[in-house]
Amino acid sequence: MKTTELYRIISSDETAVSFLREHHLLPDGNNLPPCSRCGEEVRETTRKKRLADGTDREYKTLRCVRKGCQTFQSIRKTNKFFTFTDLNDRCNSHLSLGQILELAYFWAYQVSQATVRIFTGRGDHTIIDWFNLCRDVCCELFALRQPMGGPLQRIEIDECLLRGKRKYNRGRMLLGNQPAEQLSSDDSDAEDVQNNRNHGRRIEGPWVFGLTWRHNQNGREIIERRFFVVERRDRATLIPIIQQEVMPGTLIVSDEWAAYNTLQQLGYQHETVNHQENFVNPANGANTQTIECLWSSLKMTIVRKMHGTTPALLPRYLKEMWWRSVNANEDTFLALLQGIREVYT
Repeated sequence: MKTTELYRIISSDETAVSFLREHHLLPDGNNLPPCSRCGEEVRETTRKKRLADGTDREYKTLRCVRKGCQTFQSIRKTNKFFTFTDLNDRCNSHLSLGQILELAYFWAYQVSQATVRIFTGRGDHTIIDWFNLCRDVCCELFALRQPMGGPLQRIEIDECLLRGKRKYNRGRMLLGNQPAEQLSSDDSDAEDVQNNRNHGRRIEGPWVFGLTWRHNQNGREIIERRFFVVERRDRATLIPIIQQEVMPGTLIVSDEWAAYNTLQQLGYQHETVNHQENFVNPANGANTQTIECLWSSLKMTIVRKMHGTTPALLPRYLKEMWWRSVNANEDTFLALLQGIREVYT
């Protein structure tokens, strides 16, 4: 969707509500929820709200028709994505539907937080909260995923240590703000300390296990990718993930890591390539070049652009990357709205 079309949609609360109803994210006039207080019929009406700058903003709302009740309730109450409820269980979001759509649009097209702050004037906490809510949609959809592959299908698997590196072997390391004498004697870096700007333990990152599947979706080719944070790369850790994510009978291509040696016994076809000798197996053409390229993209996003993330948030970003891979040929913003519909309605 073009930006001009977005701002036409969010120019007023009426057009925003109509747009959301077209995508089945809000109830239409014939399917309104009953009154939350008495259970009677409600009707759509318009109210005015005084903003902090002194201007008035009109917005759509619902009102009970029963005399003596006439309770107002938010039109967005049936969709939890657009609803922020306070301690009294009332919708108390300070953003209009158009403003929420604007933030979701910027997240869908990966506009940076700093740029969104300039374009919208929103605070960092508001932008981060709504970006995280959009990411929640990806996590919920990831929980509904189906196994990859099948007969005559090919999947590549590999592992990657997700960490940065120092340029020219200079710069601070983890615990680099501690004097050298405070480091334990068995630290491998203690012997190499030369000055107070280059000491500390080496920066270690988490291991990430990845699977890629190149296949057709709706007549167009996509490269679906799934990433999982793992503590170890042993057989007991990787094989259960493969069995959960890949259908039996699939051709799996990997390097010659010993943890994969039992794949054929588990009902999979298995081809390997020895990366110490070749990038492509000269005997059968087996290679893992697709997933090797994706590691570069993953590191660029997580390590370089985001400057890393916390262990608690890393799996969420990996699930977002899966969602973007399966919607690579779609309008990302409309795909997000479709995901909101599947998860919250």
